Amino acid sequence: MSTHPVRVGTRVRHYGQQWAAARAGTATVREVKGPWPDGSYEYRVTAGEDFSRRTGPGNPETRETWWSSTATIPVRAVP
Repeated sequence: MSTHPVRVGTRVRHYGQQWAAARAGTATVREVKGPWPDGSYEYRVTAGEDFSRRTGPGNPETRETWWSSTATIPVRAVP
């Protein structure tokens, strides 16, 4: 289980993203709201237009969405 809330600027992936490339992160946390009565948080993240691929020059983080902390997994920095 991940510790929440995660900090703004943290690279994250959605729990549904289980493929190897997602381990480097597919979004960046931009804002945190909560805790809510159930103890969860919400994260405003920026992700690539193609949600199924890692972000980068060919898939810039131009899409904004909100993810629940129950579906958000922080990732470790990739060297």
